[in-house]
Amino acid sequence: MSVEVLVNDVKPNTYQWTCRLTLIEKQNIRTAKTSPMKFMPMILQDSTGTKVQATAFQGDIEGIDQRLSVYSTYLISNAYVKPVTQMRYCIDVNYPYVWSFNRRTLIQDVDAPEGVDFREIAESETAAFRDIFDSYQHATRINILGAIVKKLPRTFIVSDGKQRTAWDVVVINEECIPLPFTMWEEFVSKHGGEIEKLLNSGGYPLVLINRVAINLFQGLALSTRYDCHMELNPDGARALSLKKWVDGNAIKIATLVQDKAYNDALSIISKPLAQPRSTLSGLETGLLEVIVVWVLGKFSLVDTSQEFFYIGCNYCNRRVYGPEGITFQCLFCGQKLGTTTKR
Repeated sequence: MSVEVLVNDVKPNTYQWTCRLTLIEKQNIRTAKTSPMKFMPMILQDSTGTKVQATAFQGDIEGIDQRLSVYSTYLISNAYVKPVTQMRYCIDVNYPYVWSFNRRTLIQDVDAPEGVDFREIAESETAAFRDIFDSYQHATRINILGAIVKKLPRTFIVSDGKQRTAWDVVVINEECIPLPFTMWEEFVSKHGGEIEKLLNSGGYPLVLINRVAINLFQGLALSTRYDCHMELNPDGARALSLKKWVDGNAIKIATLVQDKAYNDALSIISKPLAQPRSTLSGLETGLLEVIVVWVLGKFSLVDTSQEFFYIGCNYCNRRVYGPEGITFQCLFCGQKLGTTTKR
């Protein structure tokens, strides 16, 4: 007979156990890097807040995917448990194990723990936009909640000689900070159609993104990663408050989009003049513990006879053989209204 336990009580040598868990994330189906094997990671949480990653593989994916629903609670019995091989794949540092689900895993529907709203918990764990640059500096993974207010022209990018689907959208929240956000491949396939439909109808879809990637491409931008989780139009209290704000500030949002304020996200969030500055000699010490360093200096041209620019796409900066000021569709990034610009 199985005994009901908490996640922390389940180890590889634990037998005949049952755990009450709520599914809080169901990630995209992915293919292993070194083999054609497909797998679908999921994240579950018990009543104490301890999280565990469980994975379904190959022929078990469809059955498990149909059986489990996000924010529903189940009794899970006797899943396969093994240690995490690399801690970067550990979803909870206090529980260094992962589970595997298959068609033999016993799954029973039960009521959620009384007084626990996992939707509210997920939304409360989101970061403020003003803290995103600091998170980047310290390589901290964050979650964000925002409204998608515009889709930009790009539809693909050429990377490592391959054309990959990539959509750029603009997200905003109550802080009035618009940020560019890139959705890659499977996220476009899964959510792109609904996002475009809502935008075309005049609506602004809300999006909750867990473990969003932060990069400094052309300033500051966000993007999906292989282990991101995206949820469109979450319906917790935090999301409802954001939706009310968006509906009441449509004119302000439209002005920010028209002014392309999202192109200046790095300056808005990082506030360079308020940041500590380094000297050039300080950069050579190798003792800096942050990713971005601000240096106050003056440029001087040693040789004014040479050219200090090339002609390239105004979006992806890739070189294009042509004169300046031509409107074209870039074959590197898919920008349909690209402009040849000095770079």
